Amino acid sequence: MRLMMSLKETINQKFIEEFKTRIAIRRYPYEVMKQRIMVAEKSGQYELPLTDEQITNLIVKECKEREELLSIYKPEDEQYILAKYTLEELSKYLPKQMSEEEVIKIIERLKGTEANTGKLIGLVVKEVGNCFDKSKIAGLVKQLCQN
Repeated sequence: MRLMMSLKETINQKFIEEFKTRIAIRRYPYEVMKQRIMVAEKSGQYELPLTDEQITNLIVKECKEREELLSIYKPEDEQYILAKYTLEELSKYLPKQMSEEEVIKIIERLKGTEANTGKLIGLVVKEVGNCFDKSKIAGLVKQLCQN
């Protein structure tokens, strides 16, 4: 018997648990992720089975989409409530997020090993992984390289 379930198995298990409650909003985040995983598997872009890291990347993408929806809808809208709940639930499966200060320390450390800004951005993205918003890394690197 396996002790650790994969992230995909965990999401499937949570979906089944929430499905049994018959409360649609509680089931929705896991239903969305099951669909996203299924589409990714059938797309042919990934080697099967999907790794936990690949599924985490899918969760990050879904969370970003939900954050965008929060800025579009008003707090009293049903779509806003659904997006907020989905974001809260899926965020539980993301790694602990790094602070900007922690990322700056990584940039400072790696800056000595790489003079090319583009390559430095790549190194920082690789080291940080899904623990920081990748869209902010380039700006931080460029800002620190100018100083």
